[in-house]
Amino acid sequence: MRKAGNKEAFGLAVEFFKGNIALSLGAIGILIAVALLQMIPIVGVVFAIAYPILSLAVQVYVGRLAALVEDEAQMEKEAARSSLSDLFIKHIDIAAGAFLGFLIIIMLLSFLLFFILGGAVDVQALMAGNTQQIEASMNVGAFMGGMFFFMILVMWLGYLTPGVLGKVILSDDFASAFRSSLLFFSPSFWKSTFNKDYFVLVLIWSIVIFVAGMVISWLFVSILLSPIGLLALYCLSLYNAAVYVFSAQTLE
Repeated sequence: MRKAGNKEAFGLAVEFFKGNIALSLGAIGILIAVALLQMIPIVGVVFAIAYPILSLAVQVYVGRLAALVEDEAQMEKEAARSSLSDLFIKHIDIAAGAFLGFLIIIMLLSFLLFFILGGAVDVQALMAGNTQQIEASMNVGAFMGGMFFFMILVMWLGYLTPGVLGKVILSDDFASAFRSSLLFFSPSFWKSTFNKDYFVLVLIWSIVIFVAGMVISWLFVSILLSPIGLLALYCLSLYNAAVYVFSAQTLE
């Protein structure tokens, strides 16, 4: 059986990119165009919804290949015969189902954060940006306690994220992808992540993401280096897709 670690995930991402550079550049161009179209008043909302779905559709396609191929050479061959419609359309139903589930989770987290702030700060003053009133009304103990709890929750969800997304990528359709996205709420799923293989894979992945995020952020400081930053972001998403699938496989 093929090894499935961070090194292997990186190798598969590189080979997919190398196997069809024109495909990857075309995908980056489409994603940039959709991102820019978000700025159009009113109709921009449609593109704001389309962007994460299309981005996730790419990861679903690459992740499913990562689960099937035996080695990097086979990944390169699969990339060579892939098309833009394969990347963006073939598994768009799975991406849409996951998007709906993640949207619900984000809304719940936003509500929880608002609830925490409401118990520690004058919300009206916060929304109005009245600094003096905010400071006068703030319950420091409640604020610090609430934010500490919220940060722990976010870190826990971050730990679960690779496994959840792996299950999403391996889903069969819209409904199963939606259900998989809600595994964040499943105690049995939590229990399955308490294994050495998953922990080590996610730990190394989190370090890679942190370092890569800092480097890519630096690249976007310069207009001349921004194209390199876009390529790096795309390759990072391919690497993530493979890690997600490998994470799900450690839970089986």
